[in-house]
Amino acid sequence: MPSLGLLLEHPIFESYNRKVGNVNEGLSTEDAEFRPLIDFDLHREEIEKFKQTHIYDRMREAEDRKAV
Repeated sequence: MPSLGLLLEHPIFESYNRKVGNVNEGLSTEDAEFRPLIDFDLHREEIEKFKQTHIYDRMREAEDRKAV
C-alpha cells in the first residue's frame, strides 16, 4: 500500500488501560501516581473532523495533483 494511504484508524489501548487500572486501584485522582485511562471515543467528533480536514482532504488533493 502506498504511504499516502496509510492511516492509523483507531488506536486501541486495552493492555495499557488494564495495567493502569490495576495501578490506579486505591488511588484518588489527585494522587501523583494516578493515570487516567485512554479513551479516544471521548474525542470522537474532534478526531473525525481532524481526519477529514487534515488527512482525507489532503490525500484527495495529492491524488488529484499526481493523478494517482
